[in-house]
Amino acid sequence: MDRVRFAIVGCGEIAVATAEGIAAAAHAALSMAMDTVQSLAQDLAHRFGGRATTNFEEVLTSPDVDAVYIATPHYLHAPMAIAAAQAGKHVLLEKPIATNVADAKAIISHCEAEGVTLGIAFLAQVDQACQEVRRLLAEGAIGEVVGVRYAVLADKPAHYWRGGYTQRVQTDWRGSKAKAGGGILIMNLIHNFNAVRFLTGLEATRVYGEYGTYSTPVEVEDLVFATVRYHNGAIGCVEGGSAVRGGAAGADGDRIFGTEGQVVLGREVRVYSASGAAGLPAGEWTTMTPDQPAVRARLVEEFALAVLNGEQPPVTGYDGLKALEIVEGIYRSGELCQPVYLPL
Repeated sequence: MDRVRFAIVGCGEIAVATAEGIAAAAHAALSMAMDTVQSLAQDLAHRFGGRATTNFEEVLTSPDVDAVYIATPHYLHAPMAIAAAQAGKHVLLEKPIATNVADAKAIISHCEAEGVTLGIAFLAQVDQACQEVRRLLAEGAIGEVVGVRYAVLADKPAHYWRGGYTQRVQTDWRGSKAKAGGGILIMNLIHNFNAVRFLTGLEATRVYGEYGTYSTPVEVEDLVFATVRYHNGAIGCVEGGSAVRGGAAGADGDRIFGTEGQVVLGREVRVYSASGAAGLPAGEWTTMTPDQPAVRARLVEEFALAVLNGEQPPVTGYDGLKALEIVEGIYRSGELCQPVYLPL
């Protein structure tokens, strides 16, 4: 076998980008597209190859499907991933890995027991700019990491809650706590938690959070603030909102603060090194550009190569679990009105 044959399960908004990634990957091919809405499955099959179905069982029993990419509503990730593993299919899961840590651990356990590869669709690990920043930090470009600022300040339109940004599918799962697992924290900031962990190697040990729903007619939070303590003593500050009128107004995104400099993670990735360590110019900003949209093709390609070579994928189930632990820890903290210690 020189290519991994994928079935896409859940053909909504994000699945289109992954289908494009499968088409662009040298060692992947689309064999099947599955969705309960037949027209969505037919659309992806027509555009990228393979056949369409509305039957998940057909995906599980098809001999020409080696791996499934699951992009269904969050609450379906665990049962579908476990069923796929039990059918001997490799699993690439859209984030989050699950809506809660217990389900995430169950997914990891089943995939390990069945000997199938499990990957999570986070992008930092396959983005070339992030890989370069990771190298620079490891070589001491900004000294010891002492602080992190997470910021996702979005002004999501009302129609987002009914059909995402593209309105490809009309559905209400995003506004349901049971189906989505939460709001801005689990839908968006979880990407940032994964990225910073990949870049720095920091592991969260304690979180304290407060959140609420103020401007949106949904069950999930539209505003959250939290603090994070890391194993080396560093402190993180979390700011998230999906109904921040005017959005981020062009402000820079996440920041990683060190004793000798800092990193800014926005549309451009910028590194400042006061000392000039790791070959950077001292006292100057160095700019790198993330390589999207090619990054989604790289995610698929590296996952496919991991399957073919019996290696670990670039983003593992454990990576998905560690990002989700911060999310669930903040949710628990807000409910209990006290700090929550990690790992859960």
